[in-house]
Amino acid sequence: MRLVVRVAALVLPLLALSVPAGAQAVFPNQGTIGLVPPEGMSEIPNVPGFQDRATKASILVLEMPQPAFQEITSHFAPAELKKQNVTVEERRDVELADGVKAVLLKGYQSIPNAGTTLKKWILIAGGKQQTGMITVQFPEEASARYPDKAVEAALKTVVFRAPPSNEELMARLPFTFDDMEGFKVFKVLGGSAVLLTKGDAEPDPSTQPFFIVAAGPGEVREEERESVAKRAISSVPGVKELRVERGGPLRIGGQPGYELIANALDAKSGKPVKVAQWLRFGRTANLRMVGVAPAASFDADFGAMRGLRDGIELR
Repeated sequence: MRLVVRVAALVLPLLALSVPAGAQAVFPNQGTIGLVPPEGMSEIPNVPGFQDRATKASILVLEMPQPAFQEITSHFAPAELKKQNVTVEERRDVELADGVKAVLLKGYQSIPNAGTTLKKWILIAGGKQQTGMITVQFPEEASARYPDKAVEAALKTVVFRAPPSNEELMARLPFTFDDMEGFKVFKVLGGSAVLLTKGDAEPDPSTQPFFIVAAGPGEVREEERESVAKRAISSVPGVKELRVERGGPLRIGGQPGYELIANALDAKSGKPVKVAQWLRFGRTANLRMVGVAPAASFDADFGAMRGLRDGIELR
């Protein structure tokens, strides 16, 4: 139910007016859920959705696992939405292209702090491989410009496509690997990060190592690098009671970097693990590399982690 509440709380400013005849579905942020946006709307950079900034109107697309459709449609109660100041005036079942089943909710959301009200549509659609939630909203005073029929026409163009393979996702990342050092891709995270592991199951640092690589924009000044590295290592996922053991500046791939090695406990089992973090600082982009492994095998895994670190190049 927490998932429902979080999703229902999504607020982005929507939309325009008519669906262009013969237009093709657009898949925002290279996602797997697309639709034909109303005329005058464009993709939001690095966000799965569309907007018309001049009218403060938006469409937000959220992708979820396929089983979420049954969970959400079974528990999407008006009372839960009311906690987020969302009032549902109408709920009905609809059918999309290829027989995809969906639930459409229509209503409004009060924004007390802003003293305004947003018209709101929420479409929950169950594809074969994923579930989509598409939220449409705009200020109530713009209702005359955005008739209900036009909004619903756009929502009924929602279509699904097969998720890209790991190979396709890796090709979109802003970096490449020279050698995987025995690791394999577990999951590509957005368009700028990847999680690698040596096992087939969900990564568990108490039993197997995992390695995360993430790219970010911007330049970090030399005098800030140590503090940036220490703040970053405190947010490593899956561990607790982290204590830095050693570290300092070093060169990585011909660029300035910073290494930190720490002791920690696995957040679930409480077993001891070790963490290695490397930050590589460039003029316009930075790389963060994090390896986590059981403390007992860390020394054996550390060589492979350094091999990964040294074989990563920005595109």
